[in-house]
Amino acid sequence: MPDIRRCVVVGAGLLGLSAARSLSRRGWSVCVLEAAGGIGHSRAGSKGTARIFRLGYPDPLYVEMALAARDLWRTLEHESGQRLLHETGQLTLGDDAALAAIRNALTAHGARCDELTAEEARTRYPGIAATAAALVEPDSAVLAADEALRALYVTADAEVRTGTRVTGLDDAGDGVRVTTGDGELRADIVVACAGPDTIGLLGPAAPRVAAQTPTLPQVAYFRCAANQPCEIPVFIEWGDEMIYGLPVPGTRDVVKVSHHAPGPALEQYDPSGTTPFPDDPALLASLVRAVRRLLPALDPEPVAAERCVYDNSIDSDFILDRVGNVVIGCGTSGHGFKFGPLLGELLADLAEGTRPAVDLTRFRLARQ
Repeated sequence: MPDIRRCVVVGAGLLGLSAARSLSRRGWSVCVLEAAGGIGHSRAGSKGTARIFRLGYPDPLYVEMALAARDLWRTLEHESGQRLLHETGQLTLGDDAALAAIRNALTAHGARCDELTAEEARTRYPGIAATAAALVEPDSAVLAADEALRALYVTADAEVRTGTRVTGLDDAGDGVRVTTGDGELRADIVVACAGPDTIGLLGPAAPRVAAQTPTLPQVAYFRCAANQPCEIPVFIEWGDEMIYGLPVPGTRDVVKVSHHAPGPALEQYDPSGTTPFPDDPALLASLVRAVRRLLPALDPEPVAAERCVYDNSIDSDFILDRVGNVVIGCGTSGHGFKFGPLLGELLADLAEGTRPAVDLTRFRLARQ
């Protein structure tokens, strides 16, 4: 193996920048190629100001991964000098079975949680109209998403080329030829993190895959109503729509609200497009109804709206795998941001051929 190992990372979103940072810290020469004109662009799955960081999953593996990711976010905060995690706590509402599974998974890993009656939940969080028992997760937080991308970028010793779309990967066994609109590059390893375009880069080498059509949930922002108590924590309402919300860092009275349930399919994804995806009136109306029902502290008239691309897998588990000299990171299914630096470490492990800290069996490209 050469003294300096060369890696091309395709995509400068959360996964790509996280992988670039991890690889550069391990001594790799890293070049990141981004199809769009900038990081966190209007059609990026990683764009925006705020994401949820939570430990609370009904699946113990994700609780374990979130705990590991939290330590890495703290390290990134220290190295970048930026505050990224804003602790708010979280109120989890809805399906009793889901709440019980979350509680059991949290307690199995020693993470804190408290059960509240509906009355106790309304007393502690008067801005949320809890109607049944709820779970409080005190260690949940809001991630300043745009600041997180910037921190990953500035702490990665990597070259980043924007406006450079990769059109093909040719794995010759002793390296990979990367074809772009501007010419060709050679790399020992390619880490492909191009969202919905990732699997297509494998071409004929792609095995049967666990990918699914990307979707476009609707996001809206609401301001606190006048003369209303408005200390809204992170919240998630488990159910058919999976309504969730979070306060936006840097503001005093703006709350982001969306639905985790799949939005309409996005049949063609062009990350180099310069116009944002249009809002969906029906989905916006459903968010307004959810605010009226669940969040009496908010003015139900949105102050802003946007769409968010979900790069989906068939089962909501991520896709983290290696095919020849190409490492794949995609299928984050709308819940991957909180794991960013951990996923970067796992992709770097795959690139180096070392045993990952997390068992990646269930994240294989071709599900069993």
